[in-house]
Amino acid sequence: MKKIKKVLVLMGLAGAMTLPVNAAEMHYTSILSGTVASVAAVGTEVREGDVLLTVNTLTGPMAAARAQAAGIVKSVSVSVGTAVNAGDTVLVLRNGIKYE
Repeated sequence: MKKIKKVLVLMGLAGAMTLPVNAAEMHYTSILSGTVASVAAVGTEVREGDVLLTVNTLTGPMAAARAQAAGIVKSVSVSVGTAVNAGDTVLVLRNGIKYE
């Protein structure tokens, strides 16, 4: 019985420690230079691996930023047709679920 209580307490602590991580904001940068072809809109719910930014390069459109975690697009600092350089911050994603 004591082992079960210890396991439950440890599971609760582990869950509580992950809550701040789920609400973190991540700043995404472009990995390519070129002209913005598409960008996720503010409020868009994304999953890990989703394309956030597409850039037109000399070889054609390429994904320049992908979501590293599920979340909601909080802000976007570029628009379609603008030039972007590799390393430029393009958007901010709030990790976790959408709170209304």
